[in-house]
Amino acid sequence: MNNTGFSKGDILVPNVECMSAWSVIACDQYTSQPQYWRDVENFVKTKPSTLNMMVPEIRFASDDLDQRICSVNRAMRTYLRRHMFYEVHDYIYSRRVLSNGKVRCGLVGVIDLEQYEFHPGSQTTVRATEGVIQSLIEPRLALRVLTPLEVSHTMLLIDDRENTVFASLEQELDQMQLLYSFDLMMGSGSISGYLVTPEQSERIDRALTALATPEEMQKKYGITDKGIFVYAVGDGNNSIATAKLHYDNLKRTLSPQKLRNHPARYTLSEIVNLHDDSFEFEPINRVLFGVDTANFLHQLSHVHRISYSPQEGQQYFDCVIGDETKRIWIADPSSNVVTGTVQNFIDHYIREFSGKVDYVHGENIVRQLAAQTDNVGILFPSIPKESLFETILIDGILPRKTFSMGTAADKRFYLECRKIKP
Repeated sequence: MNNTGFSKGDILVPNVECMSAWSVIACDQYTSQPQYWRDVENFVKTKPSTLNMMVPEIRFASDDLDQRICSVNRAMRTYLRRHMFYEVHDYIYSRRVLSNGKVRCGLVGVIDLEQYEFHPGSQTTVRATEGVIQSLIEPRLALRVLTPLEVSHTMLLIDDRENTVFASLEQELDQMQLLYSFDLMMGSGSISGYLVTPEQSERIDRALTALATPEEMQKKYGITDKGIFVYAVGDGNNSIATAKLHYDNLKRTLSPQKLRNHPARYTLSEIVNLHDDSFEFEPINRVLFGVDTANFLHQLSHVHRISYSPQEGQQYFDCVIGDETKRIWIADPSSNVVTGTVQNFIDHYIREFSGKVDYVHGENIVRQLAAQTDNVGILFPSIPKESLFETILIDGILPRKTFSMGTAADKRFYLECRKIKP
C-alpha cells in the first residue's frame, strides 16, 4: 500500500464467454460517427457487454437518456446477480497491443479522490490536465448516483523517466496469473491482463512513493512550491471529475467514519508511463456544424490579428472548409496554447451566431466532415508530451479537449469494474 493517491484495490474481472463483445471503447469516442456505434451494437447483439453498462456520449442529448440510464442500472444489477465477475485484490498489469502493433503497458488500480482535484491551481498529487465540460458531467453524474458499479476508461500519466514502476514487469509475465487475453473489437488490437504478485506489488508501491517527494519535484522541474504532483489525468478528465463530484456530495450526508472506507471515495483507473514508447500525444481537433463558413473566417479576423502566411513564433492551426485548407497564424492569442485560443473564439462565435462543435480524433475524419456544407474543420499541431507535467505545474490545467493519448481506436476500452456502493 502507498499514500500517493493511486493504489491497488478490489477489482471485478468479468467471467464471460465472449470477452471481445464484453469490452467496448470509451463512451467519449466516435461522437460524430453514429455508424461506429451501430456496428458495435451489431457485433455485441445479446451477449453480455459493457455496452449495456454505459451510455455513449453521442446519446447524451437523446430524448431517452433517462431510460438509457435506468437500463444501465438494470444491466449492472443483472450481471451482479448472475455472478458474472470475480474479484481480485491487487494491481492488474495491462498489456495492450495497439492497432499499429506497439505495446502499451499499464497498471490498473484505484485513485483516492481525497488526493485529486480538477480546479485550476490544485496542488494535489492527482491533477486534471484539462478543463471539464459541464454538459458532459451531468449525464455521467446521473449515471453514477444510480448505479452500483463503475466501468472505467480513465488513464493517468506518471513522469517516470527511469521507468522504475514498470521495470522488469514485462520480463516477469510468467510469475503472474493471466486474467484475460483477447482481441478487441473493431480492429483495435488486443489486450491481456495479469494479476501482479505480492512481491511485485510491494516493489511498485516503493517506486510510486519515491516519485512523490520534494526532491523528485526539484530534480525534474526545478519547482518546489507547487505541491507534489505525481499523476496527470491523460484520458477521462470528465469521468474522474464526475467521480469526485459524486464523492463530494456524499461527504455532505455521511459521517467521517463512514466515508473513510466508502467505495465511492475511490475510482478505477489505469496508470501509464508518460515515456512509454507506444504512444504519442495526438491533438483533439474540432469540427463546427451549421455555420456560415465565410462569416466564421470574417469574425475570426475581426476578433484576432491573423495571417495566412508563416509568422515565426506565432500560434497556428489549419482551417478546413470543403476541400480547401488554410493555415492561419494568430498574432494576439488569448491563451498560452493554440487550442485554448481557438476554443475561446469558437465559444464566442457559437454564442453570437449559433452552431455546434464536436471534438474529433483523426485528420481524415475532420476532412470528411468539413467537406459537408456549412461545416468547418480545425486541425491543431501536436504538443510535445515531455512538456505536460511542467506545463500543468506552471500554467495550470490546459483548455478542454487539448490532447489525446493516441488515436480513437487505441483509447482505453471498458473492461474491469468496481463496486461503488457499500
